[in-house]
Amino acid sequence: MDKQRMRIMVNINGKPRPFTVERSSEGRPSEESDGYPVDSHLGKGQRAENEADDSRQVSAFQEGGPSAGKPSTGLWFTEDGQVREDVETTGWEEAAALEADERVISVSEAMQQKKSARRRTWRLPAQAKSLLAAALVAALVGMAFGMTVLRIIPKEKLASSPASEAMTELTKPETAAGEEGRESVVRAPFSIAVIQAGVYSNAAAAKQASESIKTAGVPVVVAGQKPAALYIAVGADKETLRAVNDQYRQRVPSTYVKELSFAAEAAARRSEAIQKGEVLYENMAAVSAALLGGRKAGEDDWQALQKAYDALEKSNASSDKTVGRYVEALKQAYVALAAYKERRDEALLAKAQQQLLEALAAYIELVPLGS
Repeated sequence: MDKQRMRIMVNINGKPRPFTVERSSEGRPSEESDGYPVDSHLGKGQRAENEADDSRQVSAFQEGGPSAGKPSTGLWFTEDGQVREDVETTGWEEAAALEADERVISVSEAMQQKKSARRRTWRLPAQAKSLLAAALVAALVGMAFGMTVLRIIPKEKLASSPASEAMTELTKPETAAGEEGRESVVRAPFSIAVIQAGVYSNAAAAKQASESIKTAGVPVVVAGQKPAALYIAVGADKETLRAVNDQYRQRVPSTYVKELSFAAEAAARRSEAIQKGEVLYENMAAVSAALLGGRKAGEDDWQALQKAYDALEKSNASSDKTVGRYVEALKQAYVALAAYKERRDEALLAKAQQQLLEALAAYIELVPLGS
């Protein structure tokens, strides 16, 4: 008995189908053999035998064929003549569902997806791109602003030439002396030199001690309350007052020259009357101390006094009583000095010094002494 041929059957959608392999021209399947390869060496008897085997295989499949909702089985003949039973693990509906859900991806599409995934790893995230763009814009704006500033600064420096700065310095005193109804700009701390004749615990004790100084014919004033000091002369600087101190020392014991400096940020110094009074005070203190020390005052000094006095006369009057006393004492001192210029009377110099000391006492009440 001839050896049976090995056949491969495939279940497609629950139906058995023969699996054929193309061979050489001798074994190609034909319509006559119902899709099975025809061996030219086999005779008609062998082919009849094969057809009988096929019919038996189909009948066996029909007997144990698949039923609705149950796993399908198939009986197959192997080369050694044994019968093998295959059980289909999925039913008809399950096979159809799996086939519908399953997505077939071609090799070319898979390769393209892999390449695109590699390319995406080299791209910057969208957030990084926006940050990079913002940084670039900020750098450009900063460079533009810097160039603009560099171009503007030289123009400003050229505009303020040394000549213009010198003119500004020259016009500052005129502005402080000639403007009306406006507060002057606060200058450096106001300072003045004085001859001090003693310091007492209170104003009453200082006033009692001042009586003997007045009797000696020396100008004197009580400045402050607790403590209170006695001042007998004022000048622009200590060097000028040393000659005056030599003359007073014979009549007033224990005197010494010192400098008083007042706070620059004091609110009272913003007043127009106080500011213009300081200019006049400095000029009168310098001229009167120089004349008491035996020096002469030039015509320029007298003209400066006249100009400062006219500026004070044009300033707005203050309602403050202390400021009023300060301004009135300055005016009386100027009148005494102007009279001395005409008469050359030493008593007028003493009167001018006394009025300057009274103005100093009022100024100390308005502007505190600096450290």
